[in-house]
Amino acid sequence: MDEKNESGKRRLTPLRFALIQLCVIVYTGSGICMKLAAGHEPMTFWWIFWTGMCVAVLGAYAILWQQIIKRYDLSVAYANRAFAIFWSMLWAVVLFREKVTLGNLLAVAVIFAGIMLVNKDAK
Repeated sequence: MDEKNESGKRRLTPLRFALIQLCVIVYTGSGICMKLAAGHEPMTFWWIFWTGMCVAVLGAYAILWQQIIKRYDLSVAYANRAFAIFWSMLWAVVLFREKVTLGNLLAVAVIFAGIMLVNKDAK
């Protein structure tokens, strides 16, 4: 049986947490597409391609996000959306070879701590 909390929404389990993160990862794909589009002159084939991909990614994210907020408490869903900072920083390092500073890491640690506090109350 599906366990629910006081508001009638599903409790946050590791699998459900992973599903929310998958949705957030899709969202961060729009930033990747726009960074790639920014490397091309406006109105060229590749600029149009990457801008169109951004719109497609955001459309997929909108559908997925609607499903997330329908099933989980809004406070939990939005707190976990803050993981986008982490995913974006990871993509910046892996895909674009950008540098991460100690300040970046400390900021992500503070965000993680806040997310864990919200998630702890959601169980």
